[in-house]
Amino acid sequence: MKKIFCLMLLTILVIGGTAAAQERTLPMLREGVKEIGINGFIDFEGTDGDVDVELNALYGYFLNRHLEIGGLLSYSRQIDGGVINYGIGAFAEYHIFGVRWVGFAETVPYFGASVGVGFLDSDFQENESALTFIPKVGVKWFFREYVALDTNIFLALASEDIYVNDGSSDSYDFGMRFGLRVLFE
Repeated sequence: MKKIFCLMLLTILVIGGTAAAQERTLPMLREGVKEIGINGFIDFEGTDGDVDVELNALYGYFLNRHLEIGGLLSYSRQIDGGVINYGIGAFAEYHIFGVRWVGFAETVPYFGASVGVGFLDSDFQENESALTFIPKVGVKWFFREYVALDTNIFLALASEDIYVNDGSSDSYDFGMRFGLRVLFE
């Protein structure tokens, strides 16, 4: 996991370094703008040496400059396909303007949450379904007015034990996700 975090940090710095020479543009966050995104991680040294994958795809619509709502799909695979989580839900994000954290990119902090239905399909334990609530706090790093790197910290809560942590299922999960967001009209 440390290797993946270092790789993502290096990617942010390289992309940010190329954007440093360009003039600043304001992010394209306004009423009527749509956004597609993908985030998650790929852990090449996952559980028991297998490749673990988590991917989330989303589609959002800005009701105004600050508030975005939309839908999302999630998928994760662990233990060589022996544990699969998937889900569908809706999300909302509130963006905070006027904050500049670094000099190479326009940064837009946000907080949000999603609600949905999640499923656990496992070869090792009973399959489950649950209602999910996932609050998150993040930052969108705009290196173009319509393209941003997304980093967020989340806490996933479920009504049943659908998240696999250290070989056992729990009703919670937490972590950090990295992704890409593209805005269009």
